[in-house]
Amino acid sequence: MRFSLPDSVFWPAAALAAAALIWGAMQYRPTGQDAIVTPDAFIMEGAALDQLIPGPGTRALFDPAATGGPVARLTATATREAAGHLSAGVGAVIPPDFEAAVVGRDIEVRVDMRTPDPDLTHAHIGYFVVGDADTGWRRVELDNVYRTVTLRHHIPAGTPLNGIDWVGVWPDEDGAGRPVLVRRIEVRILPGETPEE
Repeated sequence: MRFSLPDSVFWPAAALAAAALIWGAMQYRPTGQDAIVTPDAFIMEGAALDQLIPGPGTRALFDPAATGGPVARLTATATREAAGHLSAGVGAVIPPDFEAAVVGRDIEVRVDMRTPDPDLTHAHIGYFVVGDADTGWRRVELDNVYRTVTLRHHIPAGTPLNGIDWVGVWPDEDGAGRPVLVRRIEVRILPGETPEE
């Protein structure tokens, strides 16, 4: 006998399970140097890259002895499409004070990265928050030399503060294990008007 849940039960349960997986991944805090946080910037580089957290379908390996300085080697073991909303890729957790500071402001996310694989020509980055205020995934071009890829975004006033803002990188949308090397992640609050009320 085969049992199937009605859609009215299945879809809310699936959404709850996805949220629980993402929340659980964000609660993990490896040891190591912390990111630099100032009133207008969050910077993760050097030994702080060991703090990156792989979400479902991704992996992160910290290499402190890489040529040119420490890097995080990111790979995907699942396609971005298959992971869907279950994963926000390999990510940097934004601390609560900085999460509060970006509400109502324009931000710029900057990621210094490259790929040693000539067949990998792009990756995806995003800034994720609770609710509908995040960027979603943005496609960025890759090369075999480091380049700084950026995205700009406005965090609306009233965005909930839940301590789980996240800068995500999806290294290989095909999930083929092709590596992306990341040496710096930065989120900057752009100068301008005071935060919206």
